[in-house]
Amino acid sequence: MTEEDKAKPNAVAETFEEFPFYEKGKVPQYHRYHAEISYLDELERIWGKPWGAQGIGQLREVAMVKPTENEVLELYKQDSSFFVFNGITPNLEKMQEQHAGLVQIYEELGVIVHEIRWADDPPMSAYGPMKRSISAAAGFVINGGAIIPREATPYWRGRSRYVSKALIELGCPILYTVHGHGVCEIGASVRMADDFIVLMLSTDCNREGAEQVIPVLERAGYKKVLLAHSPGPLYAYHDEVPGWMHADMWIMPLDVRLALIYPPWCDYQTIRDLHELGYELLEVPREEINLYPTNGITFAPKRVIMNSSAEKTRKLLEDHGVEVIPIPYDEVHKYGGGIRCNTMQLIRDSGPRQFEG
Repeated sequence: MTEEDKAKPNAVAETFEEFPFYEKGKVPQYHRYHAEISYLDELERIWGKPWGAQGIGQLREVAMVKPTENEVLELYKQDSSFFVFNGITPNLEKMQEQHAGLVQIYEELGVIVHEIRWADDPPMSAYGPMKRSISAAAGFVINGGAIIPREATPYWRGRSRYVSKALIELGCPILYTVHGHGVCEIGASVRMADDFIVLMLSTDCNREGAEQVIPVLERAGYKKVLLAHSPGPLYAYHDEVPGWMHADMWIMPLDVRLALIYPPWCDYQTIRDLHELGYELLEVPREEINLYPTNGITFAPKRVIMNSSAEKTRKLLEDHGVEVIPIPYDEVHKYGGGIRCNTMQLIRDSGPRQFEG
């Protein structure tokens, strides 16, 4: 309240009128604050912004981490199998150039981009250097705040601390942190609509981790949490990690009931479930899956940002009325993540819903 406001005779009364259910001279009726006002009703008053990237409504605010020397350490070459990459070290300068290009596209689309700097330089896992430290999507923001993961990969263990600190600095509340023996890299889950999300059981999300996050997702407004399953040993893709898979590597929503998928990387029942929910499923050409087309960003319904090298997939989407915003991203892919992996989605508009009511 300004000094000018304090001088007004009704200033105090106006202040009291901001309190719901205010009655002069009476004790607040606390039970009414329980029953009639939700956490989300007060979110902006307390936390300053409508935190939440619930579905595929237009993207408004993101956070990203610039690639540094941490992504190209000589240590990784000493045992490429342990660090799960093909031994090809990305060119850091080119990675940074492509990262800057993605930031530029976001800004041209009117998206606010926050640059995250991890609390330590270089960031460290529980056991040593934290490879793939640019994977900002580890911070998973839904209606009301963020879920913090517990990672499966040993050199990611501890990333949750950095993500938590970054979110706190941004002012975003934290709703839940996976703990105990739960493992859930929740950032790889795919928001299909404001009330529908795909979570995947694999080496990167065990049953206990899923059981921890599902109630949080449901409380945030998801009426359907589709629990997909890794198809099993994926030796053709990762010799070293049988059973590895993230949902955001095989499915990307394009609109409500329209999605891009790569069927070999998910289970049969999940595809059946998507069909039963009314989804039209467009299939990535087999020869383009390693270009990470499904790991793009749905900017808004029927508008996606995708690796420009996936030309056949781009034509497929455009033939179905989807606008594709292409960006070169092949060099960044060499470190093991894509456009979506590197984007922490913070705020979206309300978007389409899968279910009525």
